[in-house]
Amino acid sequence: MPWPRRVTHLLWAVSVVLVVLTVVAVRDLGDPAGAWIVGGTVLASGVPFAAGFLAVRHDPRNWVGPWLTAAGANILLQMAHGNWADALAAPPSDLAASAELLNLTQGIWMGWFLPFAMVLLLFPDGRPNDAWARRTAIALPLSVVAFNLFLAVAPGPLMPPLDDWPRPFGEHWVGYGAIPALVVFYACLVLAALATRRRYRAAADELERARLRWMFVACLTVPATILLCWAGYLLTGTPIVALGGLIAMNITIPAATLVAMLRHDLYDVDRAVVAAAVYPVLAFLVVAGHATVSSAVALAVGADSTAPAVLATVVVVVLLLPARAVLLRFLGRRLHPRRARGVAAVQALVTDVHDGSREPEELESVLREAMRDPALRVGYRWPGSADFVDVAGDAVSGTGVPIRLKGNEIGLIVASPGRAPVPEEVAREAALVAESTRLRGELGHALGEVEASRQRLLRAGYEERRRLEMDLHDGAQQRLVSLGMRLRVAQRRVAAGGSVELDGLVDSAVDEIATAVAELRQIAHGLRPSSLNDGLAPALENLTRSSALPLRLTFDADELPEHVSVTAYYVASEGVANAVKHSGAREVEVAVRRDRGNVLVAVRDDGSGGARITPGSGLSMLCDRVHALGGRLSLHSPPLGGTVMTAEIPCGS
Repeated sequence: MPWPRRVTHLLWAVSVVLVVLTVVAVRDLGDPAGAWIVGGTVLASGVPFAAGFLAVRHDPRNWVGPWLTAAGANILLQMAHGNWADALAAPPSDLAASAELLNLTQGIWMGWFLPFAMVLLLFPDGRPNDAWARRTAIALPLSVVAFNLFLAVAPGPLMPPLDDWPRPFGEHWVGYGAIPALVVFYACLVLAALATRRRYRAAADELERARLRWMFVACLTVPATILLCWAGYLLTGTPIVALGGLIAMNITIPAATLVAMLRHDLYDVDRAVVAAAVYPVLAFLVVAGHATVSSAVALAVGADSTAPAVLATVVVVVLLLPARAVLLRFLGRRLHPRRARGVAAVQALVTDVHDGSREPEELESVLREAMRDPALRVGYRWPGSADFVDVAGDAVSGTGVPIRLKGNEIGLIVASPGRAPVPEEVAREAALVAESTRLRGELGHALGEVEASRQRLLRAGYEERRRLEMDLHDGAQQRLVSLGMRLRVAQRRVAAGGSVELDGLVDSAVDEIATAVAELRQIAHGLRPSSLNDGLAPALENLTRSSALPLRLTFDADELPEHVSVTAYYVASEGVANAVKHSGAREVEVAVRRDRGNVLVAVRDDGSGGARITPGSGLSMLCDRVHALGGRLSLHSPPLGGTVMTAEIPCGS
């Protein structure tokens, strides 16, 4: 079994003994609320105990877990020591007591800080990071031992409530060495908090940096508690205000350790870092400002007057009103330069876009430079699409920070593998640029589609003219030319005195003319169906009679313009033809209705689905025909789910 796990088990056993000693002391003291005190203290120790257990379970060879467990054991130690001292100070008491031990444990309060300071020095791998951290890890426990040894012989009584107890080690001026030992202890606590910052700067990858940012938030509670202790002595004469800092330490450091080790990417830690740095600074400024102004006013109007306190409070409040915003901006830039760089770069891009010197499509390159991530991707969601693509139309996938505008997800910023995600503030700042890029891209795509559709229509018109030309040349034109030549020959024969069989010639000419007319009608039918002569509704009725599948027709539209009727008929006939040829459907439904200024044509079948609009297909040409009228054609054809083709065609009222 690794030593860190063995030490953790030993601390659990010691904690059980401490709880038993506390119960004995409470019973001897006869305090009715003692049971509640014991229960509350045991519950309070649960946070560091749980954190220590999970840390050791996660990494049994890491000394961070035992020190977290020691923090939980310290809460029980402080409870046992305090209740035992209270019971001894209220005779008669049958509790065992040792004057030597009581003299040597006057600095037991240091146990509140020692375990957490060691956690900060050893996190995350259980070893000090540099020479300063190693020296601090040695000096910290030595200063605790030195302080208690010096205090055992320091002149004066013991600390209450045992101030009347004997001093078995005597009193000597050497005991004043407790003061420099205390200064060294406080300095070690500050150095332990700074060790996290030094390790963060030396981190080699973003994963370790993300974990250390969480610890940086928690480590600020150590100097903050020291400041609160000084403030308490300055303002109230007691360290009672430091209780808030002690509670914060026993919650934030264990919680931050667990989150950093197990789920470092759970929340946005950077905002917490800045806020946690701002408020200790504000607290220090309040205490320092209040003391300075109070002293200055007291010298002027007298120390016994209430005016110094009132005036000092007013002055400090007025002076520090803008301090919070200034500190948030300053520390935000200092503690999280990556976020500051990203926001500043996007803001500069917005200014340049407004000036016309840059384009919003440069957002990706700007963020790559600001975030120092050459493989960063920015994707945009085009209207009506669920996928993200970049400005070149290539797909952007992966887990990233969404870009939102008015609650809608319009884009995505994906950092390269191994890099930290882009801060949410940067994505928020880039929302307007991303929206502009997205709309410009959609407009460009639409214009490209219009141009491509125009080119296809031109090509289709040219091919149609060539087909008509060939059909006329090879069919009706040849028949009529041949007929004209035969009549000319007959005319010349008659003029030369010859005879012509007139009946046969006329019958033959009539037959040729009838054939040519039929061919011309067939060609004309390809341009405009003759069944539309009586209107769209009768033409669709003819379509139902000629369909190879059962066809249900629903028609709810009044008289329509000619060009709209032709397009609507082609949509219906193409949809029915595709259902017959490709879908394997059992039934087809055609629905036509007027909706304000549009005509909606829907063709549904219960076939196999899977239809697509491919370039050069009949559906593609039909789509171009609908678009040419300013309409829209959509196709929904999931596999095995049937096909629904819907055309929305504008028409006059």
